[in-house]
Amino acid sequence: MYYRLTDDYTLHSFLYRNYYLYHRSKPEPSQINEKDFMLLLDCDSKHDLIESEPIHILTDKGIIEPCGKGEASSGRVFHQHHEHRYVQAINLMVTGKCNYNCLHCFNASDNADRMEEWELKDLVRLFEEAASCGIHSVTLTGGEPMLHPHFREIVQEIKRNGLVLEKLTTNGFFINEDILDMFLEMGISPQIKISFDGIYHHNYMRGHKGAIESTLSAFRLCKKKGFDTFAQTQVFKDNLPTMKDTLCLLEDAGVKTMRIIRTTPPPRWALTQPEGSLSFDEYFEAMMDLAKWYMGTRHEADLIMWRFLVLSSKRGTYHMINVTQKDGIYRPASSVCLGSRMMMAITCEGDVIPCMQLGGILSDLGVKFDSLKERCLTDIIKEGRWLDAVCRNRYWLRENNRKCDECEWFGYCGGGCRALGILDSDVRKGIYESSASDPLACVFFKNGWFERIKEEFKDYEEV
Repeated sequence: MYYRLTDDYTLHSFLYRNYYLYHRSKPEPSQINEKDFMLLLDCDSKHDLIESEPIHILTDKGIIEPCGKGEASSGRVFHQHHEHRYVQAINLMVTGKCNYNCLHCFNASDNADRMEEWELKDLVRLFEEAASCGIHSVTLTGGEPMLHPHFREIVQEIKRNGLVLEKLTTNGFFINEDILDMFLEMGISPQIKISFDGIYHHNYMRGHKGAIESTLSAFRLCKKKGFDTFAQTQVFKDNLPTMKDTLCLLEDAGVKTMRIIRTTPPPRWALTQPEGSLSFDEYFEAMMDLAKWYMGTRHEADLIMWRFLVLSSKRGTYHMINVTQKDGIYRPASSVCLGSRMMMAITCEGDVIPCMQLGGILSDLGVKFDSLKERCLTDIIKEGRWLDAVCRNRYWLRENNRKCDECEWFGYCGGGCRALGILDSDVRKGIYESSASDPLACVFFKNGWFERIKEEFKDYEEV
């Protein structure tokens, strides 16, 4: 009996992390073992396979289908081998320009004259190369990505190259029925991530009259059209009391996930709200109170508290974000940041950096990792400063940070967030220290928040 992969699937193999099964509309490929991979390789319409339980399972799942000898699917390569490490996705800032003037953001409208944006011809080349490298999904961000004059063509090029548009990070101003219908006609359904900073503070934070109405309208339209929505909310001292009402309002508008982020005081925010940010302990205390209220009442939306908790009241589950190893066992080969390792951040200037949170800071300091204006994507993935940075492991961190090396909590946190560590070092003085300690993780564990969460949420399931 002869089989072939159905049109939804392709196989990819990589250096070190070898075997993956891609689905053309799912952003996260499935890593599979060598035995299953070799079986799927034989599903090429050329090998006469003996009927077996694995064959039946793959057929029932729609991964393979019976065919005649030599009747492979036309027009595509069903297996690609790549002589480089696996990179799952790119987080792409297509433009640094924005129509909002947010108080906390580097990419505000009054900085528009210094912001760059990608030319369409360069993006066409980037997406073609990303597909050839085995990159599978794309997140579009900015600035405001929908402000790019060729936004529609950008989405079409992503689709044309077989990439998945996983997420669209936007302020929501340009979300309309026409755009969403275009997505649906193309057979794509990105998660729509929209900023919303509270019932009474959103216009103020975004520097745009009418931002509240346009944002809520965008959420409701996405709900009507069946798109998954994600709200990102900056929390600071003034809007903290509105978080409960804000969550309820967002749920009513159809938001599936709300993420609350402590407003970190960058230079721009320091000028407008010098005392506005919560300290780490103030933030944790406020989020603990909010978490207990949330878990004690029924909510359909999931709640993510930046660097603290992931909560689901409907499932009765919680997860501590700062705990990267639940058993607390030190694993030297574990990545210092899996997010940076799996998703390549690309700025509007074409710089390839470990984390988008560092974009403005790195630019101001003149710190460069790699540039797509100087090197092609394939070469950057194979070797260079960016690859060295994102492939660092916990052994490297302990070797370069005595404080982490001697800490009893290192097995649980793995050194915390590299971006926060860098921002808390002497980076403002022009010193870039990639192994600096994450101050938030230190406060979380050393000030007792780990044990307190365990006690407060003992009646819920930790995941």
